[in-house]
Amino acid sequence: MHVSLSFTQLSTYRRCPRQYEYCYIKKIPKGVSEAEAFGAAVHNTLKKWGEEEMANEELRMKNSEKQLEMFAVEAGSDIRKLTAESLVALWHQSCPTNAYATRFEADAARLRGEALMELFYGWWSAGKREVVAVEKGFFVAVSNEQVAGSSLTVTGRFDRIERTPDGLHIIDFKTSLPRTQQEVDADLQLSIYALALEQDFGELPASLSLLHLTEDGIVEMRTHRGAGQVSDALKQITALHGRIEAREFHPTPSLAVCRRCPYRGVCDVAAV
Repeated sequence: MHVSLSFTQLSTYRRCPRQYEYCYIKKIPKGVSEAEAFGAAVHNTLKKWGEEEMANEELRMKNSEKQLEMFAVEAGSDIRKLTAESLVALWHQSCPTNAYATRFEADAARLRGEALMELFYGWWSAGKREVVAVEKGFFVAVSNEQVAGSSLTVTGRFDRIERTPDGLHIIDFKTSLPRTQQEVDADLQLSIYALALEQDFGELPASLSLLHLTEDGIVEMRTHRGAGQVSDALKQITALHGRIEAREFHPTPSLAVCRRCPYRGVCDVAAV
């Protein structure tokens, strides 16, 4: 039997096996929270921004080949000037106004997003950037001898990959509060990204970042992954897969976990 697991599924299981069971085994419907809707809109905006960066670079290369580099705009090029205003305009296209209970909350979210885009533009424009991919999906085949008769694929998506003088740099966007450096250095999601990058591009990333977009500013938490850490990630993945296949769905209630759980109203051991 072939099993496909996303990082979101693995993360849910690690948070609480019963939450995983409710969501992915019993498939109990759950709504999309305002925070999830906002985060998805931010990701969608920055995806469009990255696509415009890549489209511009492709056009520059074509114009250079035609020796029209000095006259690209006059020659009818579609190169678009990327400004803070154009980024905010992309945000307005993605802002999830229908995800909020009141017009006041929707307006607050729109203004918050505008502020975050302005801050992101300041971070983005601080240096030259070479975008390799945005919102690129990946599939990683994982061998798991612990589960007989079952093969595993881990799926996910890179938010953004840039080429730097040192090598490839993976950037993952977050609208949550920044984590500690220790947490970032041990983050399983980033280890999975390193594994997937090595498979798809033939090299481990030179660096990885969690880029937190907050009202207080852009916080970039940078880390690295070596071969040993990637190997450890594979062990974690296979262990989680084995527990899921063994249908180990014992709940792990706590105030921190249950407060954010969409199933706290139906779970008989919820801590809140």
